[in-house]
Amino acid sequence: MATTGDRTPPGYQYPADGLIEQAKKPIRRVVYPVYNGIVSRLLERKYGPLAGFPVDQWLWGQRGNDLERHRRRVNHVLPIAEREILIVGCGLGRDVVSWLPYHPASVTGVDYFDYSSGWNAFRRTAASRQPSVRVDFRQADLLDIGQFAPMSFDIVASDAVFEHVSDLPRALRELDRVLRPGGVVYATFGPLWYSWHGDHVSGYDGPASGYNHLLLPAEEYRRYIEQDTEHDGPFWLEHGLFSYLRPREYLESLANAGFAREFVLVVLSPDGAHALAADPELRRRATAVASEFDLIASAMSVIYRKPAVSR
Repeated sequence: MATTGDRTPPGYQYPADGLIEQAKKPIRRVVYPVYNGIVSRLLERKYGPLAGFPVDQWLWGQRGNDLERHRRRVNHVLPIAEREILIVGCGLGRDVVSWLPYHPASVTGVDYFDYSSGWNAFRRTAASRQPSVRVDFRQADLLDIGQFAPMSFDIVASDAVFEHVSDLPRALRELDRVLRPGGVVYATFGPLWYSWHGDHVSGYDGPASGYNHLLLPAEEYRRYIEQDTEHDGPFWLEHGLFSYLRPREYLESLANAGFAREFVLVVLSPDGAHALAADPELRRRATAVASEFDLIASAMSVIYRKPAVSR
């Protein structure tokens, strides 16, 4: 059940890209692909056997895991122009703007929370940038988006959402229902539960505590997270909004829902790798809970496709 009450921060205005953000764009387009290509080959040699599933690209940290690059990948798999897009977990709508340059027919954002004021601000921004694109927002629980008719969308997309879905197989059944045959599911998500900072809290006071959510006794862990007043992790924990899945299980859920793999990217956590290497005792305790790969695979980006012939 989606929550009630507008969660938009008071006085919120849709932010424009600053000078630093504008300066990063050519670097992301030219430098990052070369850098990431070299790093990916090195990481594949070391971590590919540990993953146990095919990975198209590896990243060492978040450099290169930007939205513009993912949009280009989706556009390569399925041209975005004139497509109907559903964005699940759209938040305030900030990520929606990255789809507009590709001239979709429409973009519909859905979120568990009500961000009415933020959505209104975004509608004004979208109307000024791409007036031909229809933009709409709805509040709904991803586990039940029955307000949308079957086969309503060509692309279903999400950023930083799958790790918070409490029943991912059920959610994927809903996404399959609203997606047209031949359509695309795109998602980037993390940090993953078993990785460093997987609860979105642990590690706020230093790298060595990044696995506290896996290792601390319940009462000690409760006291630890209560000290963090700057992040949303305690809220997610209180409401059970984590998937608790391992990397392989995300891919298995997509395959079990009938989607076909097009692209898989894995982000490894330098903080997690360094913390485990620096403290043998921490490594011993952590690897008793999860595999080395699960402990440092902090995020994933995937593109899957619904078969062109409806099942």
